[in-house]
Amino acid sequence: MRPHSRGLRVQVFVGEADQAGRIPRYQAILEYLRREGAAGATVVRGVAGFGVNSKIHTAAILRLSMDLPMILTWVDAPGRVERLLPGLVELAGSGVVTVEEVGVAAYGGRRLEQLRFDLPVGDVMTRSVVSIDDAAPVRAAVGLLLDRDFRALPVVDRDRRVLGLVTNGDLVRRGKLGARLELLAAMKEETRTSVLEHLDAQQTVRDVMSVDPTTIPAGATLAEATHLMADRHLKRVPVVDGDGRLVGILARSDVLRAVGETFPREGAAHEDHAGAQTVGEIMRHDAPIVLADAELGTLLDAVTSTRLNRAVIVDADDRVLGVVSDADIIASVDPAAANGLLGALMRTAGRPTGSGLTAARLIRRPLVTIAQTATIAEAARLMIDERRKVLSVTDPSGRLLGIVDRADLLAATGEALGELTASPADDDDDG
Repeated sequence: MRPHSRGLRVQVFVGEADQAGRIPRYQAILEYLRREGAAGATVVRGVAGFGVNSKIHTAAILRLSMDLPMILTWVDAPGRVERLLPGLVELAGSGVVTVEEVGVAAYGGRRLEQLRFDLPVGDVMTRSVVSIDDAAPVRAAVGLLLDRDFRALPVVDRDRRVLGLVTNGDLVRRGKLGARLELLAAMKEETRTSVLEHLDAQQTVRDVMSVDPTTIPAGATLAEATHLMADRHLKRVPVVDGDGRLVGILARSDVLRAVGETFPREGAAHEDHAGAQTVGEIMRHDAPIVLADAELGTLLDAVTSTRLNRAVIVDADDRVLGVVSDADIIASVDPAAANGLLGALMRTAGRPTGSGLTAARLIRRPLVTIAQTATIAEAARLMIDERRKVLSVTDPSGRLLGIVDRADLLAATGEALGELTASPADDDDDG
């Protein structure tokens, strides 16, 4: 979390005697937040209050009852709050959970020198893993992924040993899902139902999953994991214990979040490695660009021209107005038009004509840009905080210079970690 930024404050009101399993509920929530990398949380005991059951808890009857109100306060970046809030609400049980926006005037964070590049993957990974049985219907896998931020599920046996991974691509190629998950999620209910009706009800996860997926031990280092993911172009890796059992997931966003939070000082990346250091040095110049008044057909050609599945919209002076993804297009049109566009976006049909829509009318989210002089860590932090997969790189006048995506940042981070962890002996061997 950055100082002088906007954050979210979450407060949880529970009773001291409330239990989550065998431990107090407030303690279970606190442990969950710590385990998932939250910026920090505090629990205080109230002196009096009553909750949903109208039972008054006060210090005055402390000798008779230890069930005093407990208030947990957690302030964090909006993106992380959105990620962890569902799990927190579940843990809170019948407790009250509030969320409000706050300004963050100061936040120390971890210092660069405190980051150990031999940090175990187990300290960075996401532990709340959603997995699926290989005998489950494909439709169940689609249902589990539709409302999530991630697009792949580990497939495990009854002992939680990893058997495979079912991904967005697996569901489209072998499961015959007629639309990628991000497009499916953006569709109106009527269109989505129509697509799901074509799934084979007899097909199971076992029939479509990728077998023998790459896994990584929880004890592997962050540097090793980053190199592995960058070299093999992996978006996420199942993390296993010594017996091969699934204990977590390491996603590209987990790595970038760790990098963004651990390099709080501007210019830190410059000081510590001589490789790719700034956004300007790693950005790509082949961004799909579309003028604001371009018609839908032109926009579709640009969006489907790269693996990014999005295009940058600019005005006549090359100033960036926004970014439009394939999901933005689907979400902006009526169900009848969405059906016609789906084939073009899945690259199975030509471009539709005569919609009357222009590129500028399809921009749905506020613009997020970054300067070419920004560090890799600053880009990683901005990308995670704003929940973006692509950032437009602009000059001081707002003119487009290039773009960076999560894969670019992961590759640059891998290079940086490699240089920072290389020993003199390693250098000698290379020579």
